[in-house]
Amino acid sequence: MVESAHLKFDNLVQEYSERLFEQLSRALVSGPLTYGFEYEFLPTRKMIPAQVEELETALPRLGFKRQADGTFRALDGLHITFEPGGQLEYGSPPLFASDEEGVANLLDHIAVTNKAIEELYGIKYSARNYYSGRTSAPLCLEGRRYRDMHALFSDNGGRGREMMKGTASIHLHVRIRSVNEIVPLFRLLQKLSTDPDFAMSDIRRAIWDETESSRCRLPVLDEVENEKALLAQLVRHALSAIDFRRRIPFAELKGRSFADFLLHLTTIFTDVRLNLKGPTFELRTMDSMPAPDFLKRWRRFVTEVEKTIYKRS
Repeated sequence: MVESAHLKFDNLVQEYSERLFEQLSRALVSGPLTYGFEYEFLPTRKMIPAQVEELETALPRLGFKRQADGTFRALDGLHITFEPGGQLEYGSPPLFASDEEGVANLLDHIAVTNKAIEELYGIKYSARNYYSGRTSAPLCLEGRRYRDMHALFSDNGGRGREMMKGTASIHLHVRIRSVNEIVPLFRLLQKLSTDPDFAMSDIRRAIWDETESSRCRLPVLDEVENEKALLAQLVRHALSAIDFRRRIPFAELKGRSFADFLLHLTTIFTDVRLNLKGPTFELRTMDSMPAPDFLKRWRRFVTEVEKTIYKRS
């Protein structure tokens, strides 16, 4: 029976890896490399759902129009979403490596928006990595995914509720243009995840590592030599991660579909993650920090990627 279960799991890994490779291949578009960021800010005090709702109502007054996917987007492409502790997450549009002015303008726009929110609503947002004491703070988002996640983290004895409501990070994205870029990009981001400029602070790492072990650790990829083998390892890791609602590994769910798997893949908390939007790889380890410090790391990130990719061209 054990052998049969292993064989069934291996067959599922192979099937989903092939389907993921096909879907990813269809999404790839050639052209210049583009980059992006997601920049989170923590409220300096605990928030309640009504305050997030008030801010959502206010964002159109500040130039952000609600989109069909629930985000708020400005004319320059800067977009806003909320996180479960009331954190503000700003997302950039795609940016070229040389677009220093574009990055600076987006950072100015973020600063102006945060200041307006503070002046109008008395809610101050800080580029800070962690506030303690928010384990029992209200859950500010009521979507089922967040409720299931919060319930699991309330029961498993870890620090997931702190992760959800008391931490803030910066994610850096690079678009994948070719299957040949999958392995070198992933390896670079994996390396940067432990670099002092991009690694998590000790406190965020302690929280992250005690959130939910099946979805927070990177799979071992030392022997991966090609893109299909790398994707297979990512799929294997995701299939082993438990489903928030049913609390069993995704591979054991009855009636699962590949579409369900792709949604499940968006909930993996690894330091480097494949994001089918773009598609991109995202580096998720950097702490939230003031804009000047972020800008230095942004420049280095772009430089490291450009060197890695164009030396191979």
